[in-house]
Amino acid sequence: MRPFNLRPFTPNTLLIVALLAATPAIAIARVPDAPAAKPEAEFPLEAYRKTVALRATINGVPGRFTFDTAGGSTLLSPDYAKKIGCKPWGRLTGFQMMGNRLDTPRCDNVTFKIGEREMPLEVASVLDVTQFIAKDAEPVEGSIALDLFAGRTITIDFPGKRLLIESPESLRERIAHANVKELPAKLSGEIQGRALAISIKVATADGPVYFEVDSGNGGTILVSKPYAKYFGLDPDKEGPQEANFAISPDFRATGMAFTPDMLLDGNIGMPFLRDKVVTFDLATGRVWVAKP
Repeated sequence: MRPFNLRPFTPNTLLIVALLAATPAIAIARVPDAPAAKPEAEFPLEAYRKTVALRATINGVPGRFTFDTAGGSTLLSPDYAKKIGCKPWGRLTGFQMMGNRLDTPRCDNVTFKIGEREMPLEVASVLDVTQFIAKDAEPVEGSIALDLFAGRTITIDFPGKRLLIESPESLRERIAHANVKELPAKLSGEIQGRALAISIKVATADGPVYFEVDSGNGGTILVSKPYAKYFGLDPDKEGPQEANFAISPDFRATGMAFTPDMLLDGNIGMPFLRDKVVTFDLATGRVWVAKP
């Protein structure tokens, strides 16, 4: 749920459609007889409703955070900010996915400890994320976005429920496999470059568009109204409709789709990601996806 391109999780906006049945985990074979290169770090992910979450500690205070690849800016709830001794100040300003402006105060120089690894973050947004999730959802202390991993290369093994920070050696080994395909992509960052997200380039008959990769989107495919026709969708239909279109020669997006009039070209969430292993180079904007 990207705060500066945010999807509100409310009945008044988009219907959240249930995910399809879970699929088996991906097995990525390495080169025979070659020792497996170790990543710099590996963290467990856990299921959180239709998305995933991470456990982390700040200033000795543990918490559970949703992990949102399209979040842009890492979020701390006001209560959690108080617990860790942060006095929110100033203002961060951006725009939600549907175009409305969002202003939040900020916490500076926050260090997340995930497992045994310390992850410093210059600026975090302070926002009550419970307003964007179902009222019966288990509590979270905020949301971790890609800005926490800026400049690094990470792999998100969605079926295996793990997040890895790749070493140069482990990255070379991972992307050498035949079932791992690179997709053209680009980084994006709002709030004066503090936020960070990544989008995959998708061809149309008239030119390329970019679909944001969004682990915080639990159940839908979103295609902006002006581009709906290029993907076999009705731009004037208000409710969900079936989508089945090519992201690349190797991958398709299938599932329930909406065609809102939003700022982004498109957005692909867990219906696309749930059975894949995705690698993001957050320094250069390169993306690799393992075929299930």
